[in-house]
Amino acid sequence: MSKKTLNFLVLEDDDLARLNLVSLLKEHGLVREARNSKEAFDYLNSETFDIAWIDLDLEVDLIGLEVVPEAVRNGAYSVVLSGREEDEYIEEAYNRGCEDYLSKPFDKESLLLVLRKYKILSSEGKLRKFFSRKYVTQDESLIGNLHILQEIVGSNKPVFIKGPTGTGKTLISKLIHELVFDDMKKFIHLNCSEIPENLLESELFGYEKGAFSGAESSKKGKLELADGGTLFLDEIATMPMMLQKKLLKAIDEKTFYPLGSEKEIKSNFRLVSATCENLEEMVKDGSFREDLYFRIEGFNIDLPAIKNRKGDIPLLIKHFLGKGGRRIVLSAEAKNLLTNYDWPGNIRELQKVIEVLQSKSHGVIKVNDLPKHISGLKVNTTNEVQSSIEHFSPMVQGGVLSHSQVEFIRHNGLKAFIEKVEEEALKVLYKENDEKVRKTLSILKVSNSSFYRIMERLKNQ
Repeated sequence: MSKKTLNFLVLEDDDLARLNLVSLLKEHGLVREARNSKEAFDYLNSETFDIAWIDLDLEVDLIGLEVVPEAVRNGAYSVVLSGREEDEYIEEAYNRGCEDYLSKPFDKESLLLVLRKYKILSSEGKLRKFFSRKYVTQDESLIGNLHILQEIVGSNKPVFIKGPTGTGKTLISKLIHELVFDDMKKFIHLNCSEIPENLLESELFGYEKGAFSGAESSKKGKLELADGGTLFLDEIATMPMMLQKKLLKAIDEKTFYPLGSEKEIKSNFRLVSATCENLEEMVKDGSFREDLYFRIEGFNIDLPAIKNRKGDIPLLIKHFLGKGGRRIVLSAEAKNLLTNYDWPGNIRELQKVIEVLQSKSHGVIKVNDLPKHISGLKVNTTNEVQSSIEHFSPMVQGGVLSHSQVEFIRHNGLKAFIEKVEEEALKVLYKENDEKVRKTLSILKVSNSSFYRIMERLKNQ
């Protein structure tokens, strides 16, 4: 778990139970053993512990309840271990300061959940640093999600992150992984919207050699690679219905078959999903499976657009200006325009704009240096506007081809023109629709494969 060496106190009078617990804890830190309350009090008065594991019934029944407050005063995270199931004793243990109450016998997973919960509670400073250095915000409602993160780490339930494109869903998913696991290699990220439909299944489940044309060697899928870590399914709303059913089974059973294989693969992973789409509406219109929707829900995190937290925009501007070696200064007017702009692309768009401004040849950025859609500057004169209208007006009444488009075709050919129209239409509409694939597809009226074919051309430009 944590790289820090933890100090444990184990108070247990049953030799076998104590040996079992100590053997599990030695993987995570140093352990002191106490067989009765007196030995426990002696340790607590002379040493400091991170976590105290306290049995209730020792040399005297329920004497462990006397030890709990002393462990709390010591600063230890106190965990009660007991075979007693009566509500009155459980309530009394919590009232005296214990953080968790585990029923005997408990398994290794219960112990690991306690360690995860302790880890996040002791990492509040790390979380504050994350919200000031990586996910920059002073929005109290967002930072208030710290208590949700505590619950997330203490449970194996799935996590579902919702928010417009560019709001930092990937950053939050990585934070969740870091709070549970130390190895970032076990953070497996799959953006479902970036993979063509016919390749998504093999990317997710893997395949055996010869499973299909072109499968010249076996390949592990994301599900298998995520074993013992986090599987982050970004833009899960774009996943085809056929594949949704297969994924549901893999999530439920934690087993699956790679394409072309009869060997069952087991994978124990933490599922984190994200989307900028409205999944509730997609369930209603039948484009997303209801059973999968309820399965990926667990802990829900909503990330607001930055236009809804205007107070963070000056902080984000300062944060991105501080990146890189070259420093620039924004004039008051330029800064005011940037602060009051709605940023439909959210944090990602703001970062890109700042990067462009940093590449300017001069160091003081004024209003006319800003992108025109932000500054609102009109650069065309009356004559230029009239010329532009004539240049782009249809050559044939009722037609769609302008003079400039016909000129493009004359010099480059019809095929190049059609490809250019496809690329520009996709680029504009994809941005206008907040990079929502499903909505863009409905406007373009093209197939998924055509969409990803055009997207691939844009990436290679």
